[in-house]
Amino acid sequence: MILGNTQYTHSLVSQAYVWVADYYDGTYLSEFDLQTKEWHSFYEINKDKLVSFGLLGQGSQVYYNVANGVFHINADRYSVSYVCEDQEYPLTGRTFLYNDIIQFKNGSSEANMSGYSGTFRNTIECFNFGYKKSMSLNDVQINFQCVCSLPLKENVYFQMKISSNQDLPGRLVIRKNGFVIDQIEAPLKANHAGIINWDIR
Repeated sequence: MILGNTQYTHSLVSQAYVWVADYYDGTYLSEFDLQTKEWHSFYEINKDKLVSFGLLGQGSQVYYNVANGVFHINADRYSVSYVCEDQEYPLTGRTFLYNDIIQFKNGSSEANMSGYSGTFRNTIECFNFGYKKSMSLNDVQINFQCVCSLPLKENVYFQMKISSNQDLPGRLVIRKNGFVIDQIEAPLKANHAGIINWDIR
């Protein structure tokens, strides 16, 4: 296993972060092989064998546990639930398989044109990973997507997208290492998605 092993915190290529998929049989697939630096496609990942998925680089490891959807940001664990009146809907921490993984990069391209020729400089500005999950919780169908974004020049944040098949006048509750650290009013209208960006702290 690579993720969770603090020996691995740096990318071995010029890219700031590389994704890593850990498998239950002790093997892994990484964007660039940690020995040979051979590139692998995101679509080569075997989702049926996944136990954790995330990024390493810049002295950090950020990943989530596929068995329960809980994010590990270095030494801290982050979980999310939706609370409506006296009912709490755990969006993470359940024994669901959160293996519908997401990974993408935000970038820009700068052109330097001279006559009929020119050069382009491509820059990755933000690395993103996470998952989406549909779940049935106490007769409510909830769709939850959580993406952890690592901009190179700004704070790390979660982008959370949530929808429900019912109107719910509730709030998102975020826990760090089991303790509530934030509550965000987030009333839901049936079959409409709400999106919240939350800076990790």
